[in-house]
Amino acid sequence: MDPVVPFEVIVVLDGCVDGSVEYVKSLCKQRPELKYISKHAEGPAKARNVGVSISRGDIIAFTDDDCIVTKDWISNIMKSFEDDSLVGLQGKTSTYKHLCSPLTHQIDNQHGSVDFPTCNVAIRRDAFLNIGGFDESFPYAHNEDADLGWRLEKLGTVKFIPSMEIIHPPRKEKLSKLIRRMKILESEFLLYHKNKQDYKRKRAVNPWVNIYGKMFCKHLPLIFKSRFRFILQPSIFLQGIFINISWWVSLLYLIPTFMEAEKTYRDKYQKKTTQGVSIQKPVLPKEVS
Repeated sequence: MDPVVPFEVIVVLDGCVDGSVEYVKSLCKQRPELKYISKHAEGPAKARNVGVSISRGDIIAFTDDDCIVTKDWISNIMKSFEDDSLVGLQGKTSTYKHLCSPLTHQIDNQHGSVDFPTCNVAIRRDAFLNIGGFDESFPYAHNEDADLGWRLEKLGTVKFIPSMEIIHPPRKEKLSKLIRRMKILESEFLLYHKNKQDYKRKRAVNPWVNIYGKMFCKHLPLIFKSRFRFILQPSIFLQGIFINISWWVSLLYLIPTFMEAEKTYRDKYQKKTTQGVSIQKPVLPKEVS
């Protein structure tokens, strides 16, 4: 890190049971700029809001525990915010493509993304508080970052900064987690009804077209085809094929769940519109002393 730029590092341990709490405690004794808070597992939106609540800086930068920031990451963020018209930044996120497989998770964002992946973003503190932070009501850890980014754009300019770079190495995932991945798409319905015009402009006419028109009929066949790159690695290849088939089956099985989500969020936001009440901002946790 650039030692010229003053900064603090806040680590939010969200239900960690792998020894991370003890490890971070030991680091805090060596690094005065480091502080931490340990909490019950409540998801990334809540964790990030808690982190902001105990922070002191005017600029809030987010990354994840499976990412590696470059040494000039902070200084490039500060230089970019010399432009007063900017309320937020999105950085370049790279991965080690030769290590990617059907069994890994990684982010690769080379030119900016409408999804606003919060493994590499920075936001002015007053703008973050103005929009109420991350919405903690998303049913799964999916789309809370896009929702934040879209609401932030209503306040001002959010710019992609290539020099604000991090590395997101491929992280191996459990097969049991990968085959259940499609359930997170329930969050599409909340994102749509909260940000209907943005959703239509950035993703699709509605979640059904996005999930079954784009994902089911277009993206999953392309992913299936890509599995054959691993045909000489039978274990990875067969697991990749199994994951793909599981995703297609899951999307059919999840139709009733998605229909219920559609009704729930449609009724919720239609009711607010009818009553003439603006959509409530998520309530940030009280500051921790």
